[in-house]
Amino acid sequence: MSGPAGFLLLKSIIPETEKLVEMGVRVALTVAVAFVVQRGLFLVVGRVERLLARADAASREAAQRARTLGQILRSLCTVIVGGAALIHILAVLGWDVRPLLAGAGILGLAVGFGAQTAVRDVIAGLFILAENQFTVGDLIEINGKTATVEAISVRSSTLRDFNGYVHFVPNGEMRVVTNRSRGWNRLAVDAVIGADQDADRALEVCRGVVQGFNAEPRWRERVLDPVEVWGVESIGGQELQIRTVVRTRPGGDAPEASRELRRRLHRALAGAGIHTSATLR
Repeated sequence: MSGPAGFLLLKSIIPETEKLVEMGVRVALTVAVAFVVQRGLFLVVGRVERLLARADAASREAAQRARTLGQILRSLCTVIVGGAALIHILAVLGWDVRPLLAGAGILGLAVGFGAQTAVRDVIAGLFILAENQFTVGDLIEINGKTATVEAISVRSSTLRDFNGYVHFVPNGEMRVVTNRSRGWNRLAVDAVIGADQDADRALEVCRGVVQGFNAEPRWRERVLDPVEVWGVESIGGQELQIRTVVRTRPGGDAPEASRELRRRLHRALAGAGIHTSATLR
């Protein structure tokens, strides 16, 4: 197409110069406002990130968790501000954005129904990170299974159990989580002796073992409190159970201390002529 007809068609498509200038100014203002809003939101997110990191300044996991939340919030702010700016720019250019908004609403509704599980996992992940329920390296128990946390993302957590198997667990599936790596651990060491044995003599032997254990510097440094003999815990059938309790920091101290206590109690009771019913539990 050429000549007057082509010129008229081109003129109908391209607005007049004044209109083009006005549209350009409005688009530039929209971009500038969107940029300023995004920067302002980023400042707020940065402030929140610093507050979260400062709440537990001595923890490297706290800083990592704050950075993860900051990245998620920044991405969300960029998507929202960028989407709003794009829609406004299309309206400035003369597009009818109402069908676009309606279609986006229907599409969002359909995606929302189809991705309910994913949305639930993401929300649960945000709460896990924000509430510091567990971090990388923690030993946790989920649905009766114990594993170490190797990685945490917004949607899922990666766990490795005792056998070395790796489990990828959606965050939304974690109903009740037991964290074994916070504060302190307490383990019970039970000496099971025959019901016909002298309980007072057995208690005396156990207290002597515990006294010697508490006096050793290498074990005293690894327990939070002196090991205690709580006494006769239960009597049933042909056995009597004497309970000893050790409390340590999370990690390997409690299992190692309890193993050493079992060995010493078994040796001391056998040396005193007190017969164990089956074994030291």
